[in-house]
Order: sequence, then C-alpha cells, then structure tokens
Amino acid sequence: MRALLLLAASAHALTTSSRRRFGLGAASAASAAALAPAQPAAAAVREGSTKSGLRFRVEVEGSGETPRRGQQALLDYVLRVGVDGKPPLYVDGTKQTFPARPQQFTLGVGAQIPGFDEAVLDMKVGETRTVIVPPKLGYGANGTEGFDDKIPKDATLIYTLELKSLLPFAPTDAQQKWIADHPNPWET
Repeated sequence: MRALLLLAASAHALTTSSRRRFGLGAASAASAAALAPAQPAAAAVREGSTKSGLRFRVEVEGSGETPRRGQQALLDYVLRVGVDGKPPLYVDGTKQTFPARPQQFTLGVGAQIPGFDEAVLDMKVGETRTVIVPPKLGYGANGTEGFDDKIPKDATLIYTLELKSLLPFAPTDAQQKWIADHPNPWET
C-alpha cells in the first residue's frame, strides 16, 4: 500500500513533509522514485483529502470554469490500480493513443464511479491532479469482475487527470432527476 500511495503522489516531486502526510517512509520513496520519470522536481500547488476519503494532489492549478453535475467534460487521464501493497499497474488511459485523445464524461449523474465524479467536479479547466480513490469510492468489493476483469476487488485506484474543457451545460431530464434524487452520492 505504501508504494502504491507514493507512486500515485508523483514520488519524484514529493517533499519529506508530503511523504509524511501520505504516510510513506523513506524506503518506499526511494523505490517509487526509481520508477518515476526523470524530470525536475516541481512542488505541488496543493494536496489534501475530502470527507469521503478521496485524496488528491494538484500538480497544475486550473484557471477555467469548474464543472457542474450533469455537465460533460473532456479529460485526459491515466488509470492505475493497486491491490495488497503491490506496485500499481496501468489499466487504461487516453494518453496511450497517438495522438492522445481526451475522453468525454458526463459528471455527477451516476455514470462514473463516485470517486471519479467527486475528483473532477472539484477541478477547474486546465488543472492536472493525481487522485487516490479508495475502494469504497471505486469498484468496491466486486471490482469489475464479470465485466472486463481489469479492476480486482477492493482495489485502490490512482488517476492522473487533466481537465481539458467543458461542454455547454445541458443535462437530460433523466440526469436532472438523478441529481435531485442523489444530492451527494460520494458522501454516504
């Protein structure tokens, strides 16, 4: 678990105090730093956690709009998954195609896992952040078993997200009803 959290928090840029906040020791830092790409260290703009247990680290602060529930957003993302303290494994992403193609998501209407929605709805256009999604806000005890089997049960998800743009706000009637019936689906 320690190596998982460290890699998710961009080990090459973590300070000693950041490692302490994420609960990571120096040995884990050294291991993850060896896996990190060689580049100059950059300080995070901010990092923190939410009441639901989602943890994040903003790498580049955005200056655009913040999305609303029911709005569609274009994002670049990389998803890694970690289980039982093993190093995180790449699962999916938009930057593995050439050229990279942002993907469109409808936010806050139950179409994504709660942790993904919560993370993106807190971002601004132009922002890049690393997000650690605990199992209860991800795919939980079942993983994606029976669907594509990429995400094992009780997996911690690590997203690197870049909010590229927002489409005009135009939720459907069904989406508006879902939003009204589920005020904060990630805060149980």
